[in-house]
Amino acid sequence: MLSAILNSLFFISDWRFQGTEHFFVAVPARGVVVAVALVCLILIGRAGSMAAAQRVMGLWQAGTAVPVAFLVSSHSDLAFLVVFMLPAIFYLAVPAPFRQTVAGGAGCSALMLAGYLLPVPLPPTVTGLVLGMVMLNAALLLTVVRSNRLRRLEWAAAEAERRTKEELAASRAMLETMFMAAPLPLVVTARADGAILRANQAAYRFFGGDPAALGIETMAEIYSDPLQRGALLKEMERCGRVDGFEARVRLAGGDLRDVLIAASPIVVNGEEQLMAGVVDITSRKEMEAHLERLATTDPLTGLANRYRFFGVAEQEITRAARYDRPLAVLMADLDHFKRINDTCGHEAGDYVLTAFAALCRQILRPSDQIARFGGEEFALLLPETGLPGAVALAERLRAATETLSVPDGRLRASTSIGVTVVHPGESSVDTALSRADRALYAAKQGGRNRVCVSDEDAVAETAGE
Repeated sequence: MLSAILNSLFFISDWRFQGTEHFFVAVPARGVVVAVALVCLILIGRAGSMAAAQRVMGLWQAGTAVPVAFLVSSHSDLAFLVVFMLPAIFYLAVPAPFRQTVAGGAGCSALMLAGYLLPVPLPPTVTGLVLGMVMLNAALLLTVVRSNRLRRLEWAAAEAERRTKEELAASRAMLETMFMAAPLPLVVTARADGAILRANQAAYRFFGGDPAALGIETMAEIYSDPLQRGALLKEMERCGRVDGFEARVRLAGGDLRDVLIAASPIVVNGEEQLMAGVVDITSRKEMEAHLERLATTDPLTGLANRYRFFGVAEQEITRAARYDRPLAVLMADLDHFKRINDTCGHEAGDYVLTAFAALCRQILRPSDQIARFGGEEFALLLPETGLPGAVALAERLRAATETLSVPDGRLRASTSIGVTVVHPGESSVDTALSRADRALYAAKQGGRNRVCVSDEDAVAETAGE
């Protein structure tokens, strides 16, 4: 199009040859250039492939170079300029393959020289013109080679960037699919304020819906104890990641669930955030608690068993020694329990045991510990209680036990109790239990249904008085 327009304007310049022989060469030649440009313009618009377009460009080059060779035969200053300008246009402006570019540029150069130098006698500057044209072609060829290399590098870089973007997009799509489809609840939060940025489908199902739709903006609203997030962040700062952090969270319906959290830092939009996986361990915690109860609780009475009693006693003895506080130990035994079983049956015996356990819970403080040691024998641990207070409590318990009877009312229950206190320097409860057991034996020998103090404690009490 540009060739057709510019060459049409050049008709004005060609008019100066009117009245000369060259006028009848210039005007037809210029007309051919314009016609070829218009025909090629139509053909290039119909080209269905790059190869077809390149053939049209080759036709345009040939259809332009031949008539222009006749135009430059005028030997004018403008013709001299065109001799060197048109090959440069063919080398630099025509979008053609390398071979076609070289052939078109070199062929155009030869036609321009032939048209400019022939058919008149060759001027004395012909050698210089030829050498100049050779230098021009060499320079233009180097320019084309360098340009092609740069374009290839640019194309390779563009292709690499395109492939990288496609791979990155595919990777992001795959990660997004994996994130949303993961069966484990995943939550992405802002490290600074705990704002919830993303959550997957498993998290929606676990928490009861989309946090944003539920009006939940930060993790502080999900933790049952907001301080737990601070503990998680401290663990993150210390170790770089968090594995196996136990917490309790609140679901949309208000239910509390025990969870195990694993969290790692990730970069989102140039900022470090946290991605956490949540595992519901409520059932496991309930099972652990159940097993703990089975391991530490008497199944009939619900009291602590022997194992639990010794664990609590060790802690209380350590605390009593540290703060120089008294600690009492009692041993209680239901009197004539075998007679109850033999006369009224084992169900009656179980009833008396559970009733005695309930009685102990009513009389003892929450800080006191009572355990069934086996059969009809019980051990009691009374923190912050000296010998007088322990004896008084034992008497209350003994008197209350007299009110218990078997279901048919034929027999009534009673208990004998031995009382002692932990002495300074004793690091375990075993010695105190032995003293309480001896005091219990003395109560049995003394006629049952009574409270007896350990001989050592009785002597110490008398000496103190």
